[in-house]
Amino acid sequence: MLLHHPSFRVMAANMTPPHMQPMAASIHKKLTEALKPSMLDVRNDSHKHAGHSGNPSGAPDAETHFDVQVVSEAFSGKRLVQRHKMVYSILDHELKTGVHALALKTKTPEEAAK
Repeated sequence: MLLHHPSFRVMAANMTPPHMQPMAASIHKKLTEALKPSMLDVRNDSHKHAGHSGNPSGAPDAETHFDVQVVSEAFSGKRLVQRHKMVYSILDHELKTGVHALALKTKTPEEAAK
């Protein structure tokens, strides 16, 4: 089920898209389980970094660079750095085994509603 938001594509957080490659699916699953997000969007941007550090082969199916947007109550009362540290901790294995870059947008439901 795809939902729409004026600023970005939104997928119901409890659904792992069937077209996701293994690393993206792992990121989606771990963040869903740990943060219980109301919105989660995991986008593989590796193709934008072909030939650069982290994706030197330039393979179109590389899973090295991701853009993650997540809305969760778990971020309530936490500063941006604390939120990012939470995500980095959850994705520690992925960051050590192939993910080179992770662009994060972390919001509470109240912030996302603005």
